[in-house]
Amino acid sequence: MITDRILMTAHSQFRALQMKLARHLKEEHNSEIYIYCSTEQEKKYWVLGGEIFAGVQVNKAMYDTARQPVTDPGDLLERARFYEKKLGTTINELAVTDRHLGRGYALGGFHHPRSRISEGTDYHQMVAALVGEIEFWEKEFDEKSPTLVLGFGKIPALTARGLGVTYRTIAGSRYKTFYQWADNEFIENPRVKEAFDRLADAQDNETSVIEAPYHAHMEIRGDFLKRVRLLPTLKVSVRSVLQYMYWRLRGYQKAKGYYLSDNILYHWRQRSDTRKLSAGNTKTLASLKGQRFIYYPLHTEPEMALQSLSPEYFYQLSSIAALSRDLPAGVILAVKETFQATGRRPREFYEQITEFKNVVMLEMLELGPNVIHACEAVATITGTAGFEAAVIGKPVITFGQHNLYNFLDHVSVVTDESKLRGYLAKALSGDFDRAKTARDGNRFLQAVMQISFDLEDYVVTSPERISKTLGENLYQALIASLPEIDAGAGGAVAKENAGAVQAAADGVTG
Repeated sequence: MITDRILMTAHSQFRALQMKLARHLKEEHNSEIYIYCSTEQEKKYWVLGGEIFAGVQVNKAMYDTARQPVTDPGDLLERARFYEKKLGTTINELAVTDRHLGRGYALGGFHHPRSRISEGTDYHQMVAALVGEIEFWEKEFDEKSPTLVLGFGKIPALTARGLGVTYRTIAGSRYKTFYQWADNEFIENPRVKEAFDRLADAQDNETSVIEAPYHAHMEIRGDFLKRVRLLPTLKVSVRSVLQYMYWRLRGYQKAKGYYLSDNILYHWRQRSDTRKLSAGNTKTLASLKGQRFIYYPLHTEPEMALQSLSPEYFYQLSSIAALSRDLPAGVILAVKETFQATGRRPREFYEQITEFKNVVMLEMLELGPNVIHACEAVATITGTAGFEAAVIGKPVITFGQHNLYNFLDHVSVVTDESKLRGYLAKALSGDFDRAKTARDGNRFLQAVMQISFDLEDYVVTSPERISKTLGENLYQALIASLPEIDAGAGGAVAKENAGAVQAAADGVTG
């Protein structure tokens, strides 16, 4: 049975939910569950699960290996080439997804705090670290013979895919408080397209409305705006020093992570960038009234939403330059920063963007959906603005190859940059069928809702604050996402719950 033996990688953001989920899987299916965390301190939390887990293991293979000298580079590189062929990727592409070993790939995040791993690891140590991580998971898969992996991270996903083992990961659905179980490290979910194709034409006359960013974004935004004031910035700087001293005294591994000085400077750069990108220094949406423009929201770097979801293309300045070059006369590109990226950008990053005569910087605190409604089209790599525009029915030009919405007719995926001018012309054309794009956007949102589950009042900044029903919701949605299994009563309940979710999805738009 697919739930017989499960490998689960721990995520601090979802730890209480993962504990609840593991309990449901153990009680309903007698699953043999092994969970993997990154520090001894985290292990203490998971050990509290007692009989739920068949094993709790600390995985330090990558970063412990990175700290060791390489004695035989020839043998190491031979092993690396073997795994590159086996996994269908390069060691360097694996590094892209890691904010320590792949720090150089965060081209727009040069001032992300430096760590001892990022600064003290040479090329061969980087290769050794990633080979060590691959070999760790190869050994675990060989010994445990899992039937299901509930994971986070590229290497366990690639290992599972190579062995034909089902993989699922929790991902935000980018709408209100809804999440979904995605199939791989790219957060792809074929069940969205399947649900889209099943939807009846009778639902096409409804209109999708997105008036505000999704719930988690607004929660984090509110916390950020409080934090970048003068007094809170002073407080967080002092707290960072005290916390670092406590970690050092207790011998915690966290004290060996990021440099304290970089962390403190990062807080002050956040405050400085926020002031630079606020009203008076940038364009407001109101000031663009009557002006045709394409909207380009910047991505945080380094971040899973860019380097991990789009390893083929993560070059933000290059995409801005290409869009600026190919825009027709009279149309501008409006670029807006995301508050989560402040403090990380290279020096003069924003000045370089505004050197293009047909590019303007929008005020950072303008709400994305308001900008989407006002623009002609959205250009993005993997951003939420692309999802929201697809739902609203606005044309989308995306450089990312794995977005859930890429199959829609009003979305153009740039795999050949020589076609970008044509995509822009199509998006700006008066012949664009706006009625059809609105209908398709509505169907797409309903399809996403049909495969999603509601985490209600769950907040990523307070992962322990969960209601009694959230673990059940997570479990039922997981079972519904899996291939047909002999799940007994649990499977029957999951199917019944999935039907209820589908019926309720009709009422989430309009």
